[in-house]
Amino acid sequence: MRKNKHVILIVALMTALLMLAVTGCHRKTPEQRADYVVRHLTKTLELDAGQRAKLETMKENYLAKRSEMMKMRQESLDDLHEMMLGHQLDQARLNARTEKIQAQMSDLVRFISTEFTEIHDMLTPEQRSKLVDMMDKHEKRAHSW
Repeated sequence: MRKNKHVILIVALMTALLMLAVTGCHRKTPEQRADYVVRHLTKTLELDAGQRAKLETMKENYLAKRSEMMKMRQESLDDLHEMMLGHQLDQARLNARTEKIQAQMSDLVRFISTEFTEIHDMLTPEQRSKLVDMMDKHEKRAHSW
C-alpha cells in the first residue's frame, strides 16, 4: 500500500510541475525559457565569457535531461493508465514501475546536485550572493498568491 502512495505522489508531483511550467511560462518553448535564464543570469550576475560558456553547457545538459524526463513521464503515465484500465492490477508490474520511477528520480537528484556544485564553483562570492538574493526574491514572488 505504501508503494502505491509513492507512485501516486510522484505522478501527481510531476503533473503539477508540468502544469506550473506550462501555465507560468506564457507558452514559450523550454529552449526559449532556458535561453532567457542564461541571458538574465549573464546580465544580472555580470558573468564573464568563461562563465557564460559553462552556463551554456549546463543549459544544454539540462535540456537533454529534460527530454529524457519527459519521455520517462509519458512512459510511466501510459503504463499506469494501462494498469488502471486492466481487469486486475498486476502488483508485480506496479512495483517494477515504482522502482523504475524511484531510480529515475534518484538519478535526477544526482544530476541537480552536480549542476548545483558546478554553479557554486563557477561563481565568485559576490555573484553567489546576488544569486541568493535573486532566489529569495523569486521565492517571495512565486508564493505571493
